[in-house]
Amino acid sequence: MTDGHPRRAFLGIAGTGVAASLAGCSQLEALTQSDDGSSDAVTVAVSPDREELKRLNEEIQTAVQSGNMTQQEAQQRAMKEQRNLTEEAATEFEDSADDSDISVEESKPEYGLLRVTGSDEAIMSALREGEISGIYPGDQYDAFVQQQQQQAQQREMLRRQQEEQQNDSAENESDAGNETDAGTDTDGSDDGNQTAENESDAGNETDE
Repeated sequence: MTDGHPRRAFLGIAGTGVAASLAGCSQLEALTQSDDGSSDAVTVAVSPDREELKRLNEEIQTAVQSGNMTQQEAQQRAMKEQRNLTEEAATEFEDSADDSDISVEESKPEYGLLRVTGSDEAIMSALREGEISGIYPGDQYDAFVQQQQQQAQQREMLRRQQEEQQNDSAENESDAGNETDAGTDTDGSDDGNQTAENESDAGNETDE
């Protein structure tokens, strides 16, 4: 049984795309409106497929509940797989952009972020079709990338700290086990010496 927290975390990941879509819709007109039908560069966010995220969520939950995966392993697996799925979705969108009226100026597939230019119609179509999950000002691209990089660094630092704590705990348990074994051996040696002394005394008494 689990305490429910990982499930909320995984479902929270799966729901990210919905919030981004709503934010994108609210900003779409202001970001892409122009007299000639074209737009300046905008930042677009790409999210993993919701069905894939759901499948991943269920798979990890099953592994945790069956005892095949710890909570920490589950969190690390979820982040790793989410990043892989995000990168796949971003790469797929970038490849498909060649066939549409959208040009990719910069991209960070691992974060699902791209800075693109294109017509209002093409960008709106990509949003409606679910190819992108959010649209933001083009000048926010670098800030978004930096934010994602900082979060990734923080997660990596946390992962290393957790590993160090686990290693320290394992070493302490090993040391405690060695001390117990040493104490047992010493006791056994003392018993043996005492027995030998008793036998020696008995022999002396017999000789007398």
